[in-house]
Amino acid sequence: MGLFRTAGHGRDACAFVLAIILTLTGAHAGDSADPVAGPPDTMELAGLQRQFEAIGRQFSPAVVAISVINDQMDGDDLIRSGQMNGQKLASMLEHSTRFVGTGFVIDPEGYILTNEHVVGEAGQLWVTTDSGRVFPAMVIGSDPRADLAVLKIPADHLPFFSLAAIPSRRGQWTIALGNPYGLASSGEMCLSVGVVSAVGRSLPDLADRENRLYNNLIQTTAQINPGNSGGPLLDVQGRVIGINTAVVMPQRTVNGIGFALPITESLIRIVDQLRQGKEVRYGYLGIRVTTPTAHERRLAGVTGDIGARIDDIESESPAHERLQYGDILTEFNGSPILGGDDFVRFVDGAPIGRPARIGLCRDGRRFDLELPIGSRPLPSVAITRESRRLRWRGMVLGDVPPNWKNSSGNSISHGVMVIAIHPNPANVEAGARQGRIFTSIAGQPIGDVIELQRILNDTPEARCRIGWLDDGAVVSAGD
Repeated sequence: MGLFRTAGHGRDACAFVLAIILTLTGAHAGDSADPVAGPPDTMELAGLQRQFEAIGRQFSPAVVAISVINDQMDGDDLIRSGQMNGQKLASMLEHSTRFVGTGFVIDPEGYILTNEHVVGEAGQLWVTTDSGRVFPAMVIGSDPRADLAVLKIPADHLPFFSLAAIPSRRGQWTIALGNPYGLASSGEMCLSVGVVSAVGRSLPDLADRENRLYNNLIQTTAQINPGNSGGPLLDVQGRVIGINTAVVMPQRTVNGIGFALPITESLIRIVDQLRQGKEVRYGYLGIRVTTPTAHERRLAGVTGDIGARIDDIESESPAHERLQYGDILTEFNGSPILGGDDFVRFVDGAPIGRPARIGLCRDGRRFDLELPIGSRPLPSVAITRESRRLRWRGMVLGDVPPNWKNSSGNSISHGVMVIAIHPNPANVEAGARQGRIFTSIAGQPIGDVIELQRILNDTPEARCRIGWLDDGAVVSAGD
């Protein structure tokens, strides 16, 4: 049998064998030669081939290869896209442990969607476009539970994908674009073709192990390889129907089987929150459920093929003293619970701090009760506006915290704060100290780290003179 893995990181060169396996896809673009005339079936296949070729040409420019290192490196070239290409980036990172993944542009102003597990532990990261341009990137929002992250690069007027909830059907064509084994780290995204094998798939063991929401997935036959995690899964019209995320590891008797997060209204709402740097919170009751068997339903007194059976209850959780092992939950706020995955989605989306009405069956009797919905604790740290970081000149920089006041008691709502300083003083910007704020650079005002990223990319290093803020007065670096 295959082994389930998240489509984790792919590593360069020999280190691939030690990597956490990513998803998705291989690459075999069709022959671009014009087809010769033939029977109707041949002509139809030639038309389909041309459609695949057209999708590769039209949509690859909106897909990027992601390069990640867990440590930090200082260097003017590393933060300016005009001074970098794929070969130079590879050379500069050859002595670092490098991970690779895929993402795709969702806004022409440089916002990129990918999987959280690709960038969750990133010290620094870069993206390479299909044309070979390399940009420094920053995580501006992440959600470990949904396995989603939004990156920002200093670019605009980019080709992009519009997200819309599009139902998938078993048997429809799928096209995956991405960066298998880091092969697209210098450009030219790889394309592979398959079909939707099934919809509504779940990976409960993987979801429990990583505390992620891996249900309602698309299963696809598109070829899978380490490095494609976070890339788009397209339909034959070039619309994004999923985000390639997980894989069954190939064994001697099977090929890899890929899974993608479907594009739903819920996912689109999460992505919108992440773009704004907001924290995504999930409801929590502290129970683990499965879909009951017909025998378990009869014993509990459930009629019909509904319900979620309680298999475990966490101590000190909202459900600890109210529910019991073996209870079958049948309704949530008036809606029938169709199975274990259905119940998990209900709880995740429930308003935190409000009671939920739950119907259940136990020993042939029906009960109704209300339980308060708590906030789900996550083992991974989500990136929000308050925690996004940019590294430059030996400093770790972040947005000014909300309601921050200086020593005179004045509120400060704009600028960039020095969160930490590199231990090597030779690399530290003159005048930097932890907690100090600057509001301008190269004579341009700075509202947050996103604006700082853009200015650094567009401005020569010699002109990047900082305007520090000291008790309300702006002091230029070196004053």
